[in-house]
Amino acid sequence: MKKLLLFAVALCLSFTFQAQVTTPQPSPFSKVEQKVGLTDITLEYSRPGVKGRKIFGDLVPFGKLWRFGANKNTTITFSDAFTFAGQNVKAGSYAIYA
Repeated sequence: MKKLLLFAVALCLSFTFQAQVTTPQPSPFSKVEQKVGLTDITLEYSRPGVKGRKIFGDLVPFGKLWRFGANKNTTITFSDAFTFAGQNVKAGSYAIYA
C-alpha cells in the first residue's frame, strides 16, 4: 500500500514539475532607456516576428490605424515635460500608433 501511495504522489509531482517549463515568447519584450539632457526616455516594445507572413497590406491593411509592437502597445515614457515640433508635451507614458 505504501508503494502504491508513493507511486501516486511521485506521478502527481511529475505532472506539476512538467507544467513549470517556460518557453520564450514568439515576440520577445524589449526595453531601451536613454537620458537626453535632463530627461529620461524609456521605450518598451515587443518585437513581432514576420514568420513568412506579408505584414503591410495584408496583416496590417494600408490606411488603417495600427499599433506598433506584438503583444501590447509600444510605449514611450518621458520623465520631464519637453517641447517636440513646437508642441509642449507633458511628462508621462504615451502609446505609439501609426
